[in-house]
Amino acid sequence: MRKITVIGATGMIGIPVTKELVNAGFEITALVRDIEKAKQVLPTGVNFVKGDIEDKNSILNSLKSAEGVYINISTRPTDKENQFNPEMHGIDDILWAIKQSEIKKIAYLSSFLARNYKGNWWVMKAKKECVSKVKNCNIPYTIFYPSNFMENFSNGMKRGNKINTIGNSENKAWWISGEDFGKQVANSFNTEKSLNKEYAVQGLEGLTAKEAAEKFAENYTKEKLSVSSMPLGMLKFIGLFASQMKNVANLMDVMLNNVETFEAQQTWNELGKPMIKLKDFASKI
Repeated sequence: MRKITVIGATGMIGIPVTKELVNAGFEITALVRDIEKAKQVLPTGVNFVKGDIEDKNSILNSLKSAEGVYINISTRPTDKENQFNPEMHGIDDILWAIKQSEIKKIAYLSSFLARNYKGNWWVMKAKKECVSKVKNCNIPYTIFYPSNFMENFSNGMKRGNKINTIGNSENKAWWISGEDFGKQVANSFNTEKSLNKEYAVQGLEGLTAKEAAEKFAENYTKEKLSVSSMPLGMLKFIGLFASQMKNVANLMDVMLNNVETFEAQQTWNELGKPMIKLKDFASKI
């Protein structure tokens, strides 16, 4: 299996995964809205198809001649339950196109939060339903359940010279870099062991959000960073007046109450052990 289509290639984790797939020697096609912008963040050699997941035909075009597909879609803070949503509706378009194609393997990025979730928030329910649809589409699959990605620090938590955290939970997460995860995705396309498997995706260190933020700030070299914390209650209050922040508050509520244990030994054995610690990630970005 050498030809893979990536859906969500220009996202926070889509970029490092696509780079690692290229590094592993795969022929990559990316479905993107803006080809010129995509060329600025993705490696040379990627083939581009213009379109998005609301357009079935563009998805189908991106899958021509592909043998595998990596799907990296997620709900955005601005999304609403009664509107088109990648995980509620986009996945239906993607799976429709896959069934019209010659795809032999689906790799799908979910999350620990979705896997462990037992509440009624529509965003998490959509994530869980998305996984069910992938598993029941009669195409061999690999589902990834990541812990927190280190890229969150440089793509949202860092504002100016501050690292912003929410709440003060003592629950730990095993932070992993997108690069290490990308290598695991690439390895999953090279082994039949990964077929119809679900993998925990975790890094080398279990850290609370505060511990991780402090370690990132301590090792960041471009400027001096401080760490601040906002009470979850304050974020929920802001969410009463800003719908986007309401979704963020709901997400943080789920994250702060998620109890994560280390489960990635099988992933490491079959797809490779991560190599990057948070201090190394912070010092090189």
